Amino acid sequence: MLAPSHPENPTANPLVTMIVLCYNQARFVVETLESVKAQTYKHTELIIVDDCSTDESVAVIGRWLQENQIECTFIRHEKNQGVCKSLNEALANTVGKYISMTASDDVWLPDKIAQQVEIMESQPDTVGVVYSDAFQMDECGLPIAGMYIPANNPKLPEIPPRQVLDALLDHNFIPGMTTLVRRSCYNVVGSYDESMPTEDWDMWLRIAQHYSFLYSSIPVAKYRSHPDSFSHSDPVSMIVGTIMALAKQFELGHLNEEQKSTVAHTLALLHFELAIFARRNDNRVATMKQLAACVQFGRFALPGGFVAWTSLLGYGLFGLRRLRWWKGFNPQSG
Repeated sequence: MLAPSHPENPTANPLVTMIVLCYNQARFVVETLESVKAQTYKHTELIIVDDCSTDESVAVIGRWLQENQIECTFIRHEKNQGVCKSLNEALANTVGKYISMTASDDVWLPDKIAQQVEIMESQPDTVGVVYSDAFQMDECGLPIAGMYIPANNPKLPEIPPRQVLDALLDHNFIPGMTTLVRRSCYNVVGSYDESMPTEDWDMWLRIAQHYSFLYSSIPVAKYRSHPDSFSHSDPVSMIVGTIMALAKQFELGHLNEEQKSTVAHTLALLHFELAIFARRNDNRVATMKQLAACVQFGRFALPGGFVAWTSLLGYGLFGLRRLRWWKGFNPQSG
């Protein structure tokens, strides 16, 4: 863990590219942009991407840029492209040595860039990312108890050391809005995978194969939790996105045997969860498909054990919806 000794005096003055990605966040984006403007580190360039917002985001951003006389690259999509494609377009326009990205509903603290530049400038090129924890707030900007990492990763025993791949294979614990990324990382691992529903986990996994990650003990951002944020989206979509990210790692063939075993176990658990969701939606075909995926990854001893497996399998094969032993396992079923 590292913390800067003199954040107001960076050891060097490299250019930092700040990227703000917006989609339907008209009510929050000005606060985000004000936090970008308030950065004490001034050798920066700003890129804003609006991914075809259907609210007033574009007008709000345009008005803020004009009122503040801010020079930036403002990319406005006429068709929704998704997070990964939007970030790739932003990256194609960057010239900074370091990249820092935020969604348009989160907020940076004023010394965010200055602190992290000093840390990165003191490290070898093998360090690709510096990150920290983040404060939490609600949609009105009021504090939420607890820091982001422990609140969203209760099973993470401690912040892992510089080599974070093993921890990332279990789950994504890194708050994306707190990161500063060495631009050269993208030259090595490539752009964001546009087939992925979310941008950061797959990218962190890829960078972690080649670079170290440093944790700074000083929080540098505020994460906003609200009903429209991705963390509150459809849980099935979140599970599917997780499966896609981990399955990609499993298929690439670079993991050792212990890592493959960990990923296989996690994938089996996730497919089992999808089987339960499919059962609740009375989708027998999807239930069997997800159970088959559990078998594919070689896991039979899953939560609920024999009762859960036989219940789901019995339903999938015979449509036995109202057996008592299934209701005992899943009281909310119809």
